[in-house]
Amino acid sequence: MAKIQFTTPEGATGEIELSAERLTLGRADDNSIVIPHESVSSHHGEFVFDGAAWIFTDLGSTNGTSVSGQRVESLEMASAGAFNIGHIECVFYGDGEMAETPAYAAPSRTMTSGGYGDTPIDRSRRQGFGPKSKPKGHGYGIFYLMAVVALAVCGYAAFTFMNLSA
Repeated sequence: MAKIQFTTPEGATGEIELSAERLTLGRADDNSIVIPHESVSSHHGEFVFDGAAWIFTDLGSTNGTSVSGQRVESLEMASAGAFNIGHIECVFYGDGEMAETPAYAAPSRTMTSGGYGDTPIDRSRRQGFGPKSKPKGHGYGIFYLMAVVALAVCGYAAFTFMNLSA
């Protein structure tokens, strides 16, 4: 089974098995693969197996995905290929590969032919991750409360006055 080994800048390591044909990666808990590091975006990218190769696509993350220091939007995983997700160093191992850190990690290939990787990302059309910021209230809540209390007091006063005169 294909897997990713990663190392954080602090020295923590981990291993992730790619167990489905499509896996989302990010810091948020609703991803298939969660890496809780501040350099990883909430919904950083996704791994997709197209039947022949694993492809990682960056979903417009803040700190990006890079190979040999060059930022990429999409890359095809190569055996023992090294790449970075944010500041996390990763190495990809295909099916049946030894999970040892190689003396030389061959860089992964970026996709240069036409396809999904060449499509520019229109970030204004992103959806599904909630609003970009929380809408702020106008601050009128206290005034509405005071108006309701004032109406109740006036109603009580009118009721009391009607009962006194009768």
